Amino acid sequence: MKYIIKIGVGIFCIFAIQQTATAFTDIAVDDPNAHIFQHLADVGVMNGFDDGLFHPEKLVTRAEALVIALRAGDISIPNTFDPTKIPFSDIDPNAWYIPAIARAVNLEFIGGTTFRPNQPVSKAEFLAFLFRTTKVNYRPFLNTKIGIADDIQEDDWFALAFAYAKKYQIAHLPADNLYRPHKSLSRLEVALMTFRQLRLFHGDAATRDFLELQAKIQQFMTLFRAGKTEEAQTHLPRILELTENLTLKRNNENAVAAQALSQSLKHLVNSIRAFKFGQDLEGLEELFLSSRYADRTAEKSEKLSPFARDVHDIISEILGKNNAQKIFDISN
Repeated sequence: MKYIIKIGVGIFCIFAIQQTATAFTDIAVDDPNAHIFQHLADVGVMNGFDDGLFHPEKLVTRAEALVIALRAGDISIPNTFDPTKIPFSDIDPNAWYIPAIARAVNLEFIGGTTFRPNQPVSKAEFLAFLFRTTKVNYRPFLNTKIGIADDIQEDDWFALAFAYAKKYQIAHLPADNLYRPHKSLSRLEVALMTFRQLRLFHGDAATRDFLELQAKIQQFMTLFRAGKTEEAQTHLPRILELTENLTLKRNNENAVAAQALSQSLKHLVNSIRAFKFGQDLEGLEELFLSSRYADRTAEKSEKLSPFARDVHDIISEILGKNNAQKIFDISN
């Protein structure tokens, strides 16, 4: 319960993206994920090693993944259990992970005759563990299993998990539209997915809207940077809808910043359309407006400021490609 109390102090404050000190000697203070590693260690979900290192590139075993998932779901792991209830033939009865396996079997999170505890966990397997322990409701996703990604089929056992993961970007979907569900995961990847799901697990409706908004903006940016402007634009209606929902539920600086960022993305798309048809002046005007709204986003919200920086980077790339003057000249 200790990390529920910590998170309960304020979901937005706890999970703010910020530079933070870290106890791990292999993680630099300016590492963009340092606060995630430290937070997961502080709340006892994902600890470092005896050597004082976090080892972000080390692969995670299935046994380790199960323990992380149980901790993320705030599920106790008693040291006393009935060993005869464990059905797996490939586990060491004296191994450190036995209590976790027994607990997961008792809760019917896992089953079968083998567990493969020392094999690397795949992306699909870890998401399944994590979403079971954090009580994800898949019912709203039953009709969204088609078109999740090019390597996720509707009848895959993990399709629902990836439908949920896509909505909130628990697992990032690259511009190539491949999730790679069988990929072995590193501690860095497990940490990022766990952290994202914890925000949802402990958040209210407004928090979930905000996190979905962040996910949609990230998807927009990923596609836009890959030159898939039309695909990126398909995310704009939902971005605008979530922005409106956020304003109604939580009219604060995050809501104001979300409104500004959604406008910035609209103008960014409009600029590409204008340049495509040779309307350079209109394209520059749209870029100028996009930049101004991005500035407002950064001023109002630390959580959305990275997206504002992305917008400015994209604008610089566009201006370079078009051999145009600096965007701010247009305001004169």
